[in-house]
Amino acid sequence: MVENERSATGDAGLRPFVVLAGLLLLMLAFDRLDGSSFFGDIDDDLRLLQLKHLMATGGWYDLSLPMIQSPEIYLSPWSRLIDLPYAAIAAILGPFFGLDLALLVATQVWPPIMLLVFTGLMVRTVQALTSPEAPSVPVWLVLGFVLIFAAGEFSPGRIDHHNGQILAMMMILLGLAREGGRGGRFVGTGAALSLVIGLECLPFVAVALALVAMGYVLRVPFSRQTLAETGASMMLVSLVSGLVFLGPAGMLQTACDAYSAPYLAALCGFGACFWFCALLLPDGATALPRLLALAVSGVLVACGLVLLFPSCLDGPYQMIDPVSRFYWFERIGQEQGLFGFRQMGQATTAVLAMLALLTLIAFFACPCWRQETRRSARHWAAFLFACSSLVTTLILIRYVRFPAALMPVFLPLALMVCAEMLSTAQGRWAKAVVITPLLVLATALVGLHILVPHRPVEEDAVWLMSMDDCRGEDFGDLTGLAPGRVLAPLGIGIPLAAHVPDGVSVMAIPFHRAANGIRLSFTAFAGSDASMRRAAIDEADYIAVCQLPFPVASEEAPLYAALVGGKDWPGLVPLPTAEPGRLRIYRVAHDALK
Repeated sequence: MVENERSATGDAGLRPFVVLAGLLLLMLAFDRLDGSSFFGDIDDDLRLLQLKHLMATGGWYDLSLPMIQSPEIYLSPWSRLIDLPYAAIAAILGPFFGLDLALLVATQVWPPIMLLVFTGLMVRTVQALTSPEAPSVPVWLVLGFVLIFAAGEFSPGRIDHHNGQILAMMMILLGLAREGGRGGRFVGTGAALSLVIGLECLPFVAVALALVAMGYVLRVPFSRQTLAETGASMMLVSLVSGLVFLGPAGMLQTACDAYSAPYLAALCGFGACFWFCALLLPDGATALPRLLALAVSGVLVACGLVLLFPSCLDGPYQMIDPVSRFYWFERIGQEQGLFGFRQMGQATTAVLAMLALLTLIAFFACPCWRQETRRSARHWAAFLFACSSLVTTLILIRYVRFPAALMPVFLPLALMVCAEMLSTAQGRWAKAVVITPLLVLATALVGLHILVPHRPVEEDAVWLMSMDDCRGEDFGDLTGLAPGRVLAPLGIGIPLAAHVPDGVSVMAIPFHRAANGIRLSFTAFAGSDASMRRAAIDEADYIAVCQLPFPVASEEAPLYAALVGGKDWPGLVPLPTAEPGRLRIYRVAHDALK
């Protein structure tokens, strides 16, 4: 492949940035008109809890959350890299507004600031891919509307790690799209920061590094510089991040579901492979020596990782037991493939339409259609990287936010291809090429709805335990509890943890590291075996539920049905309530348990 040598200046100036950023911010403002956001989820609640604990204790390297114990203290896998800007803003504003208000301001201000960074990366990448053509203002406006799903991850209050992951992926995409081998620093930095934040984007990082290595083997111009810069950036960023966000002791610990020694070693090991191969082999080396050097060094690093960290071969969810998997994990829609998601009734028309639109963009933006991009390595690398996110989403729907952010980069290029096809002399052929994928996608969507029947979520007692979060209730009764552990249905775990006093902890929250608490919760509330139920309740000092205004079938969940219906249970002593409401707390009298 021969690299296209044209400059990627595109539409110079601030106009594209202002147009795109203004539209995205306007859409986010519209989303918040009713005071809430459509895009938030429970991850934001746990992140806020982690931030409050950090601000209260100042334990930068201590990721434990003592208000959650199941029975061990919950050790968060979430990176301090995401906590840093919120904590910094709250620390600056704290003396003027108080800690709680300062932290609230930080959670409202920082995500839109990240959206501006995302917009800047988007504009630079689009300009790199469409140079020397300059997309018009209407094209930028259309791009903004297509980005609505991705922009939602930057809505005020959306403070979990997905927006940070999107920025890391955009850095990689920009690095792959840049000319002259100058993108290696972006690729290496984005890859390292992505793993520092979390492991969700590990498949995309692997694809990006494979594309960089492939360019080097195929002797793409400037690929040697790109390989060296990628490797050096990976090593530098991973080591600095380890020192800043883990500390020397944390860098030596093994956590298979979070940035720790295995992933730090992987980044440094493969980064060193890239760097040494780029420096040791002469510039005139042919494809075979380049391939052998990368393959041999890569295999050695991979074997070393397997020998040093064999436990991680079981994956990041190795702690999820069969009970937790059956009652909780297998019911999470985003952990299913597209067909399973459709069956559960959660693949809305909007999501399917968005995926269809992104597929159309991928079809028309393929570099094979244009002479200017057909032999351009950087266009192919960026295109394949973005398409990997689309393919991954079909396998696991939780990845849907990433093609929603990456594939629209190619929208201006796709529009140019469509315009060129329709304006060619072979009008009928061109129109057929444009219309055929539309018909194919329309047929696929209709077929999906016909062949994969809608199967609504079974709203049984287990569903209720996971969904009811006691929203709007007064948790003031928790303040008077003596130290102990609270066993509660999964849905109210986070709200309880946010209000319990010192010394009191919650046992079950809907996150994989609390799997043991999840097991105890479902065994106690939904289990039919009396001895196993007693054993689970014996682990707790208190039981908490939110009563429901309708009956629950006792055969589905005996203990849960009784308590949410206001009935007594042997061995559970109801505590007096100061205010009327749905929340009920029981003290466990272990000797009298049924």
